[in-house]
Amino acid sequence: MASAPLTLTAAAAVLLGGPPLGLAVPAAVLVAAAAAGLLHAGWLTGLAAGAHRFGAGRATVAAVAALAAGLTAAGVCAALPSAVPVAGPAAGLALVAGLLALPGVAGGPGAALRRGLDGVCVALWKFLTLLVLVLELHGDVSRTVFVTCLLAVIGITIAVVSGVRAPFPRGAAVTAAGGVALTVLAVATVALLPPEPARHDAGLLAAGGLLVLGSVLVWSGACRCVYGDAKTARVTDGTLIGDPLLVAPVLAGAAAVLYALVSRGRIGTPAMVVGAAAVLVVVLREIAEALATRRFSGELAATRSAFATIVAGSSDVILVLDKDLSVRWQSPAAARQFGLSEQEVLGRPFVRLVHAGDAAAVRSALDRPQSSPNSSPEPRRTRICDGFGVWRDVEYTLSDLRDDPAVNGVVVHLTDAGDRLELERSLRRDPLTGLANRGALLDELATGPGFLLTVGLDGFAGVNDLHGPDIGDALLVTVAARIRSAAGPGDLAARLNGDEFAVLTRVDKLHAFTLATRLLAGLGEPYPVPGATLQLSAGIGLAPTGGAPEEALRRAGLALRRAKRTGRGRVEWHDDAAEETYVRRATLEQHLPRAIERGELDLAYHPVYDLVEGHPVGVEALLRWRHPRLGTVTPAETLTVARELGLTATIQDWVLARAARQLSLWQHEGYRLWISVNVAFDDFVDPAFPGRLSLALDSHQIEPADFVIELAEQELGSDLERAAEPLATVRAIGVRTALDGFGTGATSLAHLRRLPADLLKVDRALFTSTPASAGQVAPIIDVVVGLGRRLGVTVIAHGLEAQEHLELVRRAGCCYGQGHYYGQPAPAERIEAALVRQRSF
Repeated sequence: MASAPLTLTAAAAVLLGGPPLGLAVPAAVLVAAAAAGLLHAGWLTGLAAGAHRFGAGRATVAAVAALAAGLTAAGVCAALPSAVPVAGPAAGLALVAGLLALPGVAGGPGAALRRGLDGVCVALWKFLTLLVLVLELHGDVSRTVFVTCLLAVIGITIAVVSGVRAPFPRGAAVTAAGGVALTVLAVATVALLPPEPARHDAGLLAAGGLLVLGSVLVWSGACRCVYGDAKTARVTDGTLIGDPLLVAPVLAGAAAVLYALVSRGRIGTPAMVVGAAAVLVVVLREIAEALATRRFSGELAATRSAFATIVAGSSDVILVLDKDLSVRWQSPAAARQFGLSEQEVLGRPFVRLVHAGDAAAVRSALDRPQSSPNSSPEPRRTRICDGFGVWRDVEYTLSDLRDDPAVNGVVVHLTDAGDRLELERSLRRDPLTGLANRGALLDELATGPGFLLTVGLDGFAGVNDLHGPDIGDALLVTVAARIRSAAGPGDLAARLNGDEFAVLTRVDKLHAFTLATRLLAGLGEPYPVPGATLQLSAGIGLAPTGGAPEEALRRAGLALRRAKRTGRGRVEWHDDAAEETYVRRATLEQHLPRAIERGELDLAYHPVYDLVEGHPVGVEALLRWRHPRLGTVTPAETLTVARELGLTATIQDWVLARAARQLSLWQHEGYRLWISVNVAFDDFVDPAFPGRLSLALDSHQIEPADFVIELAEQELGSDLERAAEPLATVRAIGVRTALDGFGTGATSLAHLRRLPADLLKVDRALFTSTPASAGQVAPIIDVVVGLGRRLGVTVIAHGLEAQEHLELVRRAGCCYGQGHYYGQPAPAERIEAALVRQRSF
């Protein structure tokens, strides 16, 4: 503390400056000691004011103020030795009272009273020993010596007892107690100064040094007690006989009295009075301790009763473990909740009560239990065998109270978690099949790498339609059982939705594929159901896990879609090509419904030339989708997506209207052309198609004969009978019809007589597959052209790409042709430019 050097500096200044000023050394010593006492008294007064502002209690402020008053009185005794008879007892009383009231020294008024009784008791027996063996040895004792020694011994002893028995903080209490003892001893020394000059001066030096050191220790100990992190704890001192440090002076006093009686045959009246007082104080001390113990026992019994009542009504099981983690106590709920008797639990290590699979985790938790009693312990899960031999799911928390003397162990709270865990498991299971649901699968996908198999059933919708939902549910249960039996013990089988399942496996790639083929074989076996035997097939998609769980599930779903598109009973791996195809298809499906609104659809035109005169006679309108990100999308891909989305009729109406509008513009500008539009077979045979076609023609005032509907021969297949009537209906409107790609499908030459077609677009395979010799034509194109003349059908050679193709079909008698030889399909502006050049010639 900074007070020690300041005090020593002040004392040295007084000692060095006193003699030159005419002050004797003994007097200078007393003045220095008085200055030290008064200086620290002032500092303690400031400490009391600061403690009040700091929020300390009134008892603490009063204790510091009492210490300040005691040091002030001690300083007065040093400065004015004549005032010792009055100021000395006041200094000792104030110092002792302030010490007992300091925080952490006694722990409360009751403990302070017992400290005082302990000090008085021990002091009386010590003084009795001093009186009998020293003071009465040479006759009667003067009143001044008797009173001074008695008060000094009492003050010093109370200070020592308070320091020794202080609960917390021990260092601060011992420091303050030592300072009080030294200060009381200094005051007593001043009061008992001998008359001899040599001994008188030595006594003054001793008293001054004791007072200086005592004031420093009192100040230091008080500061640490006030501003230290003191804990409030209940203090029980026990009986006087139970403490050897306190009982030793009693025995010494009794031994001194016996010695005096034996050696001198008597003891003086003062000794008898002191002995009687000492015995009386011992009796009072034991009575006070007995009352305190009885009161504390009553409070403890009430607390235990309240605790037992609360614990008895609690559904939680509480276990208290010893320092070796063996069960020392269990609550009554252990028998009610788990059927555990005390004979089965007490004395056994807690780890032996839990499942062997959880023992390592429980042991680790016990090695690092929750150390803070004010924070909420972290709940953990384990399994405990109940009194009936059944493993029960429980949650437990740990509180480390081994440093708490009231508990001295680890407290374990057990809660039955079986119902809640079963509810959690049910929420993670599919209610029909008992397999894991999608949420459980996603959680498991996040735990580590592996392979994910997605299984899709083929034909399940037909089972529901034919046999009803009950048979369908029974079939799904059987499918789930077969998937579970085929999966390994470490695999997770789940139902995603409807007839889609999944299996997550942690094996390598080869074994994952083996599992997929085993699943296909098992799911392909017949399914006996009431009244029938069903046969199903499945497709399986395989993908490695990793990254986000939803991403892994999406990749496996893409592989499954690929497996289903390529056929039944197939296993397909996810790869980048499948990913790119899926992303493209998904993008088209998302954007096509509003492509017309955004103006992304357009028509390109491919002219049909008169091979004799060399000018265009018609154009074919081809659909183009100008996607802003994917570029130009082919008509085949666009119509495939439109067919899946049910948008073919909408797109076809737009094509018909746009082609009719363009033809109307060209005809108004003086160009004599016809225009053809490709129509899908399913749209063509739609009963509403003729009406939609007539609406497009009437809206733009187009002559029906200038409009041609093209049908692909490959789409006709064996549906020639279905095509005949719609062809006749369209021709009745006045619109001509064309059969596109003739020679690539199943239509024979004989069928041309039955099909009311006006134009026949011959595929280039009919005039390029059989090379012709010089001056001769390919026989197939010759036959087709000849038959067309007889049937009144105009033949158009489609696919002209070179001059030799043009010469070939001309020799066969074909008058019209179309192909890249005349240019690529182009926008309307480029077609108009070609028409203008031809008109200028």
